[in-house]
This record gives sequence, structure tokens and C-alpha cells, in this order.
Amino acid sequence: MRKTLLLVAAFVLVALTLAQADSLVITRPTNGTDSVDWSQLGPSFTPINNPFSFTTANSVSGTGSFAGGGQGQVRQQGNGWGGNFTPGDFLVWTNSPGQGPLTLTFSQGYSQVGAQIQADFFGDFVAQICDNGNGQCFSEAGNSNANGDGSAIYLGIAGSNISSVTFSVLSCVNDCADFAINQMTLGGGTSTVPEPGSLLLMGSGLLGLVGVVRRRFLV
Repeated sequence: MRKTLLLVAAFVLVALTLAQADSLVITRPTNGTDSVDWSQLGPSFTPINNPFSFTTANSVSGTGSFAGGGQGQVRQQGNGWGGNFTPGDFLVWTNSPGQGPLTLTFSQGYSQVGAQIQADFFGDFVAQICDNGNGQCFSEAGNSNANGDGSAIYLGIAGSNISSVTFSVLSCVNDCADFAINQMTLGGGTSTVPEPGSLLLMGSGLLGLVGVVRRRFLV
């Protein structure tokens, strides 16, 4: 009986721990339940402070920062940016020389976060998005060109309670810290999956309960 209880407790603890690390990746755009339009930061060519603040369509606050330490800029496809986003898209550009990677943090968690991304210099590149909460990342290869047809690759992560992500370019033709992303798509709300501290507490409680039951059997 005691061995059975210990095995059950261990199984539950492992299952809960694995449930926390359940981030999945998505590679296609989605409308989501919330979004961030970068036109709120100003017209094309507006400098972006480092760090900077923004608000989602659903009035969720957020902050952004450039790892390079300098300012970014607002650019608009067809008006200051001649890339392969959709004409009229407002962009956060990490500037040149590049000030990326770009980290965006939200005041609440989401189940999905993503945006299209393009390296500044034309040619092949590999971009990455990371969930800063659990360290999981997803990378995808793209091609930077001047087609202006919305063909910029989409990077998105779906998972549990995503509240901070980092966009970066891992390889490119030149200056991989120099890139832009368009409007963000966000999905869902804060997940009910326990955080690591809650999991540890729950697991400790289960093991403690097993200890009480064991002592009762030994009396």
C-alpha cells in the first residue's frame, strides 16, 4: 500500500512538471484575440526609445527593449521600408547599425504570440522567437526581398502563459541585429497551468500526504 501511494505521488508530480513545459510552435499567421498596432508609436521614421511602452488593442500594457542599447525606429512598408511586408504595415525596426534582439513583455500572459519578421539586408536569413518564461525557442528560415507582397515569414509561439518573447535573427547577409517586425498577433489569456513554484508546492504536499498515511500504517 505504501509503495502504491509513493508511486502515485511521484507520477502526479512528474505529470504536472511536464505540463508546464508544453509550449508548441505555430508557423502561420492568426487573427488571435488581441493585437499590437505599431502605428501607436508614431508615423514612419519616428525614433523609438529604449525601453519603450505600448498598449494592445484590448488595453493590455507592455514594454519593449533593444538589446543593443540604442533606439529603434517606426517604419511603414512602402513609406520608409521597402521590404516584403504588406503595404501599409507599421513596423518596429531595430535600426542600423542594428540594436536587436528585440524583447517584448506583456502585463498578462497569452496562449499565442507572433509577428512577421524580415532582415534588413536582402537575402536568406534565419529568425528566432523565444518564450522567455521557459526558454523554449523556435526558428525559421526566410528570404528578405523588396516584393512588398506580405510574404515576410511569420514567427509565432503557442503555449502556456506567454508574457515575454524575444525576436532575433540568427544568420543573415549582414548585420543580423538589424531587422523589423510588423503588428503582433496575440491569443487567449493567462493559462491556468501551474507555475514551477506552484508545481513544487503541490508535489511537496502530495509527498507529505503520503508520509502521513505511511505513519498511520506504521502505528
